[in-house]
Amino acid sequence: MSKTKTAEGVADALLDAHVAYLVDELTGEGLRELIALQLDGLLADAARLKLKDVVSARMIKDTARTYAAEIELGGGLPELVSAIARALYAHKIHDRTALKDVVAHARYEEFVDKLLELRSLREKLLRAVVGSPIYIAFASDLLYHGIKDYLARGSELTRNLPGAGSVMKLGRSVLNKASPGIEHMLDDQLRRYVAKSVEATSRRSAEFVLRHLNEDALRRMTREIWDKLKFEHFGGLREDLAADDIEDLFVIGYEFWRELRKTEIYTTLIDAGIDAFFELYGNRTLSALLDEIGVTRQMMLDEAMHFAPHVLKVLKRKKLLEAILRRGLEGFYRSGAVERVLAVHG
Repeated sequence: MSKTKTAEGVADALLDAHVAYLVDELTGEGLRELIALQLDGLLADAARLKLKDVVSARMIKDTARTYAAEIELGGGLPELVSAIARALYAHKIHDRTALKDVVAHARYEEFVDKLLELRSLREKLLRAVVGSPIYIAFASDLLYHGIKDYLARGSELTRNLPGAGSVMKLGRSVLNKASPGIEHMLDDQLRRYVAKSVEATSRRSAEFVLRHLNEDALRRMTREIWDKLKFEHFGGLREDLAADDIEDLFVIGYEFWRELRKTEIYTTLIDAGIDAFFELYGNRTLSALLDEIGVTRQMMLDEAMHFAPHVLKVLKRKKLLEAILRRGLEGFYRSGAVERVLAVHG
């Protein structure tokens, strides 16, 4: 047998031995120690590497742009999310979970206090609402029907005035005879007058509301709302919100997001966020970054051991682990490197 054939046989034997060794290591009792050893080595390296040395802001921006703005998601995603939304909607936990079980009263108070600090925003929103056509139409209709109701009850109001009821009936009769349809005309004029009056006074009404709806009044209102809602179970929402409504809202939101991700502001803000992140953490080591976000060695080791043993055993049972390892190693053993080493040291 030639020396070349012998060297190739040794390379094959070494490959088989190497693969078998790794399979035993990865599926044996010493896996935790093996992972801990590799993790400690990686963390030691992380203490010597700065974030900007490993990856640049430009690289992250390119990846973020690809996945956040450019990649087209598969058609199965909406169907998947819809199925999950329906399952969550129908879950029985909603029937035994009240608002107070999810939102602590202290957190609610903090949220309200912060909103009350936004005084200028609150004033702008109120003025916009009071000056809107919807508000004006609502107030006009309310005032119009109030006046109409008052006039319709004229007989009750004049009951104790001698002859007043007769005078009102006589006056209405005379007007109708003198000008048929005058009541309808007066009704239209009343509508126009009320609408014009409400539109003219809407600004003053906003200032009136702002003066009287101060922070103390708003805080009392929010506490009253909280007291009414905190014992309500989420399951009660099903009376007004069907599963189909949830699905429709998701579809609308999904289509809005697809349009939003094509806008300039979307990608610009992503880039700005990445720049801010690198400005803060670019000169810090990877281990310092892990400490900042609260990821510890123990957490990483626990999570690795939570998944790795099960996955590796499944791969071994299905005869996939050996093939995976062999694909990673055989390039070296087929490269002639073993033969060259044996030729030198053989």
